[in-house]
Amino acid sequence: MVSSSSKSAQNGGDGKERECEDEVCQTPEFCGKRKQTDTPCGESSQPNKMKKIVVPRSGEPPTFRSICKSAEEYQSYLISNGKDQTVINDEGSVKTSNVPEPLFRETTNELLVLAELPLSFIESTCWKHFCNKVNFYKPHSRRTATRDIVEMFVKKKEALKRWLYTNNQRVSLTTDIWVSQVTGASYMVVTAHFVDPTWQLKKLILGFKFVNHKGQTISNVLLECLADWGIQKLFSITLDNATANTSAIKKLHREFDLVSPDVFVLDGNFLHMRCCAHIINLIAKEGLWDLGENVMAIRNTVQYVWSSTNRLNAFDQRVTTGKMTRGSLPMDVKTRWNSTFLMLSRALQFRVAFDKMEDEDRLYNDYFLEVENGAKRCGPPAISDWNAVEKLKRFLIIFYNSTLVVSASSKVNSYKCYGEIVTIERNFTTLANNLDPDLKLKAEDMMCKFLKYWDDIKNVNRMLIIEIIIDPRKKMTYANFCFEQLYGEDSLESKEMGESVLDLLRSMF
Repeated sequence: MVSSSSKSAQNGGDGKERECEDEVCQTPEFCGKRKQTDTPCGESSQPNKMKKIVVPRSGEPPTFRSICKSAEEYQSYLISNGKDQTVINDEGSVKTSNVPEPLFRETTNELLVLAELPLSFIESTCWKHFCNKVNFYKPHSRRTATRDIVEMFVKKKEALKRWLYTNNQRVSLTTDIWVSQVTGASYMVVTAHFVDPTWQLKKLILGFKFVNHKGQTISNVLLECLADWGIQKLFSITLDNATANTSAIKKLHREFDLVSPDVFVLDGNFLHMRCCAHIINLIAKEGLWDLGENVMAIRNTVQYVWSSTNRLNAFDQRVTTGKMTRGSLPMDVKTRWNSTFLMLSRALQFRVAFDKMEDEDRLYNDYFLEVENGAKRCGPPAISDWNAVEKLKRFLIIFYNSTLVVSASSKVNSYKCYGEIVTIERNFTTLANNLDPDLKLKAEDMMCKFLKYWDDIKNVNRMLIIEIIIDPRKKMTYANFCFEQLYGEDSLESKEMGESVLDLLRSMF
């Protein structure tokens, strides 16, 4: 006999369904009739079962129309969130894209701007191939990209103008004039620097303008940029030491003062900030001027090494201090003195290797027998060249370290400028008393260049000293210490500088 539990198991554990079948077999309609099988109901042969209908909780069975409607709503939700979009690739098959087309188009335009790519890149085969591989959309044309980028620039500019107007920022400006080597045209970049409400240093390029080197033109360009961005509060303007810039500041001060009574700090008496990095650059070039032939001989030597792979390999074989990498011996840029300093410093470390090349490499010696600009090429470096550069290196390291300090752009560094100026003058004073006559003469020449721009520290913008005092680690104690180091303890000049700075601090308060 089969137990009831085993019968339930045979029917999937559903006792109600089994009872329903028994009731169907006992209805009058089926009473006395034989089944198609010879076995009685409920024995070894399984009877025909009716399909079980699952009744939904709502009590109403779902229809085909309601199912299709739900699917459409879900697809609309995915499309609106950019999670499921289909596009047709070049082969004609359907593929899925996970990025909305407007976002893809905007990001592509930003890629062109941030990577400084030509507009033709968007129509190139490589970009089309990339978009096809990663299931992106077909790229738009360069004309569309141009229109989108201009529109994006206008929107971002308007947003920044509203932000500046809302926060009522007082900004400082820096300018630099760049001359194209191809056309000879001059362009001026105007950059605004300010601290936002979250105390983060920000900088914003206001314009890239075509100018000439006249003071009136520079002043007009600055006024146009300020008016275009709605800036009505200035703290300082940093320029180099050209005479035209001094004239431009005077004209700008006279015209911009009419905008509002609060446009300048202390009536603009400290508006003009002389660029410390530019002055240091001029002083360092003064030191390199007399050593033109010595530096040229070493520059030609480095240029020979970099001119071909075979020459570089020949130089590697003669390096006794280790394998030289490509970045170990940099080539300088003639307009940037700090790159010249790095080249000379590194070349001095490989002096033995260069001497070996002069003794062993015939091609190296033939290179300096060639005629360049109507004269024999300068070099190879002699002992006198190396010694002269070695002495100069002790000078240039001072200016190189100071240039790194005052040229920092990602953080506030103005409070360090005055300390670097004091360091430079103290080193000049020490080297001017050196026993080496050549070194002493060089220090005196460079000191004259220093005094021309900073006039024995007295011509320095006092705001640089105020920034030191505001530093809680230094305060007025450090300023007085600097004055005593420069002019002597309890000297009249030291006391005058201290009093003038205190007067300025009270006026600002």
